[in-house]
Amino acid sequence: MVNTIITRKITRFATAVAVAYAASTMPSYAHFLHGAGGLGAGLSHPLSGLDHILAMAGVGIWAGQNADKEPVFRWLPLGFVIGMIAGAVIGMTGFPLPFVEMGIAGSVAVLGAIVALGNRVPFGAAFAMTVAFGGLHGFAHGQELPIASNALLYGLGFVVSTAVLHAIGFSLATFVARLSWRTALRVGGGGIAVAGVALASSLAG
Repeated sequence: MVNTIITRKITRFATAVAVAYAASTMPSYAHFLHGAGGLGAGLSHPLSGLDHILAMAGVGIWAGQNADKEPVFRWLPLGFVIGMIAGAVIGMTGFPLPFVEMGIAGSVAVLGAIVALGNRVPFGAAFAMTVAFGGLHGFAHGQELPIASNALLYGLGFVVSTAVLHAIGFSLATFVARLSWRTALRVGGGGIAVAGVALASSLAG
């Protein structure tokens, strides 16, 4: 029993250190990749903003939070990627879409709130929401396509980065669930929601 408690404390500490390290190094990593051409720019773009990181990780957390009882939720990140690709194509055309950044911040707040409240949203509605959220984020990616970049490689780059962030969120959620730390997961969701509201407030102000 004592060994189990010690192991859990060590695991919590290690997880916290890993998350803090990843958060501190992502901006530098993104800056480095941004000058690496089309693929590098695509890989870096989702990592260059806290709103993108939190939303994409949030989708993975939401999927992992529900996958044990409803395995179909494992497909939730796919909805985000589908929407993101469609949004990127529209963004690359120069089509004007108002309040995109506000919508992105709102997606962060909504995703965080859903995770925090542990709401059982039907999969169909959840999938539609993630497609819509992905479309907003993808539009921003496509709109900011570097002039000298290869659009195909740029798109491949941000899809890969998005998938990695989804996988991190999903793995974190399933790991926490196995250790019965669902309260911690909800607290984390609350933090994401607060960050989304703060981002929206800064845009509104």
